[in-house]
Amino acid sequence: MSPFPVRTLRTPEVSSLRRWLTALAVGFAAEGAIATVLILMQSQSVYGPLLLLVVACVLGWKFGRLRGPVAAVAPMVVFVIAELIRQALGGTGGADPVSTIVLGVSASLFIAFFAWIVGAMRHRYKPIGKAQEPTEPPAQRGASWRS
Repeated sequence: MSPFPVRTLRTPEVSSLRRWLTALAVGFAAEGAIATVLILMQSQSVYGPLLLLVVACVLGWKFGRLRGPVAAVAPMVVFVIAELIRQALGGTGGADPVSTIVLGVSASLFIAFFAWIVGAMRHRYKPIGKAQEPTEPPAQRGASWRS
């Protein structure tokens, strides 16, 4: 017998708050980087905003059907608030605040739907944290593959 305690490998339990904060941090980092590049390059391209849909799908897949949409929409809310502040301070161009809010809400709902549907499909077909059950019994030695 060894006088030292036996160390076993175990996965640490991750708190719910930490999962929420991780999802929000990833969402803000990814969508913030896309928005920063679009603003700095003054791009009118369609492909930049389409990346927001890809990010929403990845967030939905990784963080599930509740945390994913929230993490995808939270940066959009901050972007809309920042745009409203820019318009109030007399920034150049832009639409009136009502159209900014309507556009922000509709874009947020669209992005949230993509994140939610991907998270729901992941939950349905590959649940997070559950072991996958084999669909077929293991093959026996010497048995034909058609048996």
